[in-house]
Amino acid sequence: MDEQNVLVVEDDAALSELVGGLLTQAGYNPVTIADHALIGAAVDRWHPRCVILDGEIRSTGATRTWDDAAAIRSAHPTLPVVMFTADGAALAEAGANTSRRSRAASFAGIVSKPFVVEEFLATVKSAVEGYAATADAITVFPDVGQLAADWPDMDLIGMVVHELRAPLTVIRGQAQLARRQIGRDAVKERTAIDTAIAQADRMAAMLTELLDHARLSSNGLSLKVIVFDLVGAVVEAIARHDYEATPRITLQRPPESVRVRGDAGRVAQILDNLLNNAVKYSGPSDPIEVSLMVDGDQARVRIADHGIGVPDGERGMLFTPFYRTSRTQHVPGTGLGLHISRRLAERHGGGLHLEDSSSTGSVFMLTLPVAI
Repeated sequence: MDEQNVLVVEDDAALSELVGGLLTQAGYNPVTIADHALIGAAVDRWHPRCVILDGEIRSTGATRTWDDAAAIRSAHPTLPVVMFTADGAALAEAGANTSRRSRAASFAGIVSKPFVVEEFLATVKSAVEGYAATADAITVFPDVGQLAADWPDMDLIGMVVHELRAPLTVIRGQAQLARRQIGRDAVKERTAIDTAIAQADRMAAMLTELLDHARLSSNGLSLKVIVFDLVGAVVEAIARHDYEATPRITLQRPPESVRVRGDAGRVAQILDNLLNNAVKYSGPSDPIEVSLMVDGDQARVRIADHGIGVPDGERGMLFTPFYRTSRTQHVPGTGLGLHISRRLAERHGGGLHLEDSSSTGSVFMLTLPVAI
């Protein structure tokens, strides 16, 4: 089949025209409809390589997205469906892919409104190429309405393989370089070995995050609870991340200690993740402001950076496992750090949220209960 038909289900005429034009320029043949009731007939008529599905709202206020996607998957198991919506809650649920209806829908991609053109077209291309790879194969699927909770998440497996393959490639290359330089150039030999060790450390960190995520998801992560001074924990965390000749991280703190009850190691893990993100996504000389205060029975740690910020349409998915914002795709990572940090904070009876964000930086707030 030579046609590159893409079915666009969108009730906003202006947006439908815009999306259709982008798809045409990219070499696809867009077929646009506004009525969700016509999806089945349109699929049978045009045999699309992909369906881009918006979030039509019923009179009851519920969305048809999930039911329509599940119906498409049931009738055409290999036909990819891309979620296209401005509903932050729906985006987060689809991204997590843990609810019954998200597994039944099995979206091949997720695009938020408003969207980045390059990201939108890349998502469509990935879905279409996935269709081409499976169109001629005999595939056996379970009943999409009865998927088990542990049904393999192929997007997750692909992400893990990709993320671990990159440092493995570097390690292998640097080891070969070091071997060639033995007895020839001690500086190059040492640099190659140091690089390989750094990449091995990166792999270990990613595997630790994946293990923490699995334990949190199965409620199998235990905490070593003690009473400790949060001020000292914050000071130590800053010292681990503020190692430039001119300090860039400032701290406002109460003069007395702030006693909290929890796992000191896990709280340090949360602080390290927040500070690491602040450093990683800011310029080398941009300041980072940390403040610690007590408000009633809650200790509040506020971390403000002056980095790239989080786009408005993506904030609802920021704490979703494996989610990376459009502004951080170029930086290696699993997209698990913030999700794990929030879950750990909640396990301590506290919380973690994005307090504010703009193109000039972000502010994260960690709360923990004060020890009585």
